[in-house]
Amino acid sequence: MNEEMYDSRSVWDRTWRRHEAKPAWEYVFRKLQSLLDFAGKEILELGSGKGSLSYHALCAGAKRVTLVDFSAEALALARRVFADHPPEKISYVEADLLSVDLGSNFDIVMSLGVVEHFRGEDLVRCVQQHAHHSRDAVAICVPSDTYFNRRRSVDPRNIELYGLQWPIHERDMAELFRKAGLHVEYNRRFRNSFGFPILIRGRAPQRLQGAVLEQLLRPLEPRLGGLLLTIGRVRR
Repeated sequence: MNEEMYDSRSVWDRTWRRHEAKPAWEYVFRKLQSLLDFAGKEILELGSGKGSLSYHALCAGAKRVTLVDFSAEALALARRVFADHPPEKISYVEADLLSVDLGSNFDIVMSLGVVEHFRGEDLVRCVQQHAHHSRDAVAICVPSDTYFNRRRSVDPRNIELYGLQWPIHERDMAELFRKAGLHVEYNRRFRNSFGFPILIRGRAPQRLQGAVLEQLLRPLEPRLGGLLLTIGRVRR
C-alpha cells in the first residue's frame, strides 16, 4: 500500500470538498464541555478541518479560536461555517501541525480525529505540539482501540476517504501525554455506538440504531466505547 497516496494533502482536500458547511460532532464537544470550561478562553484546534469543535467552543463563550489545518479546502469550508461569527474571534492558519509554532498562547489546545493518523516519532511529535502550544489544558479525542475500529481502519473505502489511521489504546495515549510533559487528568472511552458497523441504511434509521446501541452497551462502555477522550494539564 502506498502510504503517501493516502496521507497526502490531496486526500483531505478531496474529503473536505464533499462536506457540508455546517458544524458537526456536537456530542463530542458536549463531553468536552462537561470537563473543561471554555468561557473566556483562547482556543487552538489542531488539524481542525472545518472547525466543528471550535464552532461549538465559540458558542460556549470562548474568547477566540484559532484553526490550524494543512488543507486549503478545509479552511475554506471553515470560513463558511463561521460566517455568522465576528471575524476578529477566529484565526485561520494553513500549516502542517507537526511544524507550526504559534507559541504557548492558548488556554485549551484540542483535536478530534487527528492524532490517530500518525505513527512512530510523528505520533510523539503530534502530541508534543499540543502540549507546546498550551498554557493550561490539552484535549485529544481519537478512535479507541476496539475490534470494530481496527477493522474499519484497514477498510479500503475508509482509507480512501480519511487516509491511514491507527486506533489508540488509552494506556498508550496516557504514555504519550506523559512524554509531552502533561499530567493526565481524564482518560476514558465513550460513545459506545461509534465504530460499530452500520446494519441499516438511511440517516434516521442509523440514528435510531446508534441510540439503541448506546443504551444497550452502556454497562460495557469502559471496554467498548468507540472514542477515547484524554485531557491533560501542563505541568507547572
